[in-house]
Amino acid sequence: MRYLFIDKVKRLEFNKQITAIKNVSLSEDVFREHFFGYPVMPGALLIETLAQAGTILLEVSAQYRKKALLVMVENAKFRSIVSPGDQLQVDMEVLSFDENSAKTNSTIHVHDKLVMTATIIFSLTEAGQFYPGEYMYMIKCVYDFILKDCALIGFEKDPE
Repeated sequence: MRYLFIDKVKRLEFNKQITAIKNVSLSEDVFREHFFGYPVMPGALLIETLAQAGTILLEVSAQYRKKALLVMVENAKFRSIVSPGDQLQVDMEVLSFDENSAKTNSTIHVHDKLVMTATIIFSLTEAGQFYPGEYMYMIKCVYDFILKDCALIGFEKDPE
């Protein structure tokens, strides 16, 4: 995975909610050209940040048996510019969930300022199709790092 946007998960509630952090840095590739002299994080990357937070929420909740895939973005609203130096707080709440899909309500804040809202819909498929052997190990290592010191709520046991 070349672009990993979630730096830390602060709180994850089993199949219900996630709060994650993304630190926006001037050293990110996108700011070389978007826009020179006035760096702005593209809306598509804000959506990707939401998708990655949702993927972590859903895959960890499924104890890595499912792969979450972004399939739809509804009602995305961009309310403020995101620039290097900003720390994004990503909040996502599951609105509906079944064996094959999940629908979430998502927000991004910088401090107390609302930056973006969207409804994100994921398809859930068997993880083995996307994460064979060594890739599953890599995903678990990345998630373990991101989830360090995270408040895991509603889990009978820690995800393996």
